[in-house]
Amino acid sequence: MKLGIDVKKNSNEVKVTRTTKETKIAVRISTIRGKSLDIDTKIPFLDHMIETLAYRANLNIGLQIESKVNLEHTISEDSGITLGRALLELFKTKVTEGIEGFGFGRGALDEAFADAMISIEGRVNYYVNGPEFQNIDGISGYSLVAFIEGFCQGCKCTLRLDYSGKDPHHSWEAAFRALGYAIKNAYGKNEWRKGTFSALKGTLD
Repeated sequence: MKLGIDVKKNSNEVKVTRTTKETKIAVRISTIRGKSLDIDTKIPFLDHMIETLAYRANLNIGLQIESKVNLEHTISEDSGITLGRALLELFKTKVTEGIEGFGFGRGALDEAFADAMISIEGRVNYYVNGPEFQNIDGISGYSLVAFIEGFCQGCKCTLRLDYSGKDPHHSWEAAFRALGYAIKNAYGKNEWRKGTFSALKGTLD
């Protein structure tokens, strides 16, 4: 088994496979609207959140996982890392056209509300603020934060996510809706920035 990351991409689609001694995760992202791609992390609520993010980001996202360990935290974090890397690769394909690189979004579901801000500039930071729910439909709040942390590692981005609400499901779904809209805005066209990205220091490599 070859360990590491394999990337295949063109201007409309990115495929990233990340293989470790514990998991093998394949992510496919397409900017072309069409038949929904399969998402199967083995954690139903996490599948639902990735699907929610994809819908709000106007992206078609597929994710498949093979895991030697049945550890919720590992699956969540590794899925986040691989999805984040795929989004970074998609971002790179648009740099020559000019792209925003920064985006914000808001999400709501019934009583729950969330704000998200993302900056893709090679700086890895994440700030998640909200109720510390122990269980959200079969997954822990800590594992959802681990997914966000992994996403930021893979995407080399800074992300701030603020959410509120009484219902754990509503609160986190509002958060992923907000994140999806933030990603959509970050991938918006900006001809002024052709050949560059949102930061003026360093590279994304």
